[in-house]
Amino acid sequence: MNDSFYCPDETINPRQMPGVSNIRVFHAAPGAPEVDIYANGKKVANRLAFGQFTDYVSVSAGMYIIEAFPVGLKDSPILSIRLPIAEKKVYTLSVIGILPNIGILPVEDVYQPLFRNRVNIRFVNLSPNAPALNLALRYGQNIFTDIHYTEGSQYTTILPGIYNLVVKPTTVNTVVVNLPNVRLLPNRNLTFYVVGMYGQQPSSLEVYIPMDGTTYLRD
Repeated sequence: MNDSFYCPDETINPRQMPGVSNIRVFHAAPGAPEVDIYANGKKVANRLAFGQFTDYVSVSAGMYIIEAFPVGLKDSPILSIRLPIAEKKVYTLSVIGILPNIGILPVEDVYQPLFRNRVNIRFVNLSPNAPALNLALRYGQNIFTDIHYTEGSQYTTILPGIYNLVVKPTTVNTVVVNLPNVRLLPNRNLTFYVVGMYGQQPSSLEVYIPMDGTTYLRD
């Protein structure tokens, strides 16, 4: 078990970060078991399996010890890190990597202007052995390019509708994930998360497209 994929600043003082934020947890570590997730000793996820998201929960800003335990093995964490949560933020805490080297990648769900006739989308690569990836129209242009492991794009704003999309390696014109008939509804922030292992036959790569909390967690 390593410390994490995120290196928090140990000098952060939680008292300097008053306010409330919202977090959810995404199990994106292929091969890792179902886990219970604890934040400062309080359970925030129960029996979270690969590919599952928790609901958002409200937390006070500050420094947190995040631990993941295989279900039923409370004395044997497979992950334990210190993680600062800033005030008035929305985060998806992604459990990533391959055992025994798993960690947390905090993906901030950034607030974007919402429009009735547009949808905001972005692309995040969480496949631990994948090369840089593109998200593209099935028979058209790239939407996002050259997104490496643990990297995410900025949001782009597009028209709502039904799209046939594909994921390809940036340097090879080979489809590794087909996404037919993806319905993108307006007035939403959405993230395309690529997870699984690259290069397997059949491919284990998958794409999850949850609604970001910034769609509805607004003042």
